[in-house]
Amino acid sequence: MVLSACLLPVCAQEVSVKATIDSTVLLIGQQSKMHLEISGPATLKYAFPVFQGDTLVNGIEILQTGRLDTLEIGNNQIRLRTDYVITSFDSGLYYIPPVKILAGVDTVESNYLALKVMTYSVDTAKVTIFDIKGVQKPPFVLADYYMLMLWVLLAYALILLLIWYILRKKYGLNKEYSKLDQPLLPPHVVAIMELDRLKAEKIWKSGKSKEYYTSLSDILRKYIQRRYHINALEMTTDEILIVFKRDRSALSVYKNLRQILQLADLVKFAKIQPIENENEISIMNSYLFVNQTKIEEIKPVEEIQMEQPEETDVDSNMNVATENDEQKKYQPK
Repeated sequence: MVLSACLLPVCAQEVSVKATIDSTVLLIGQQSKMHLEISGPATLKYAFPVFQGDTLVNGIEILQTGRLDTLEIGNNQIRLRTDYVITSFDSGLYYIPPVKILAGVDTVESNYLALKVMTYSVDTAKVTIFDIKGVQKPPFVLADYYMLMLWVLLAYALILLLIWYILRKKYGLNKEYSKLDQPLLPPHVVAIMELDRLKAEKIWKSGKSKEYYTSLSDILRKYIQRRYHINALEMTTDEILIVFKRDRSALSVYKNLRQILQLADLVKFAKIQPIENENEISIMNSYLFVNQTKIEEIKPVEEIQMEQPEETDVDSNMNVATENDEQKKYQPK
């Protein structure tokens, strides 16, 4: 019993708790830090207090609790330290009782503290007190609406794109063409010019069969689209051939077009290498197809009547020149 009584004071003295405060005098609303430091054996487990409702004592609030720092000081001793940011909104002198720390199975208390909170001295005779202002409307700032404007423009663009896609799928490209967008030259003239250019290039001789048949197919599809007012650029080969197969009187036209488009599909997708003779037959059948299906332009009667006097004047001038030449033969030299 005597030995146990001697060991208890020694254990209590091994652990020390120290509480300090940066400033013991504060103004209302001003902040200060309270430091809590524990020194003791490293073999013990320490538990810091948890303050209910972030209140140190009645009238003093804890705004923030700092992290716990651990430092070894030698001889199997450690030092624990943490900070508390405190403030008060009521003036007066506050007594802060000792803080209790659990060290192992024992409870160790710190020293007590005192904090004086002072208020501001206001001379009411010289201070004019104003009424509380009402809610004010913030000024208009265009930058605050940039994101909203961006989303509105994106939504508007998506709606227009969706409408264009629906109309394009439903009515085809030919419904969207206006008179100003259409080429001035007739479809067959444009097609013949493109075929002449492709024939002059002779790109199939340099091994570019895929590019050759792709260009040949595009020329005919553009011609068919303008000539027959169908969306040939978006149609498959079978869909285009079905349109021409309905007309049994134009069987040769159907056969020529089938030879060109089907061979073009084989070259583009199946990577078939056609022979030299097939390349020349394809370009000749393209000329033949355009010439068989073209629409000859008929000149208005007014243009024909306007051209006839010019031809008459030219013929009369030629006749006069001929008569003058005949007369000169018989004139004396």
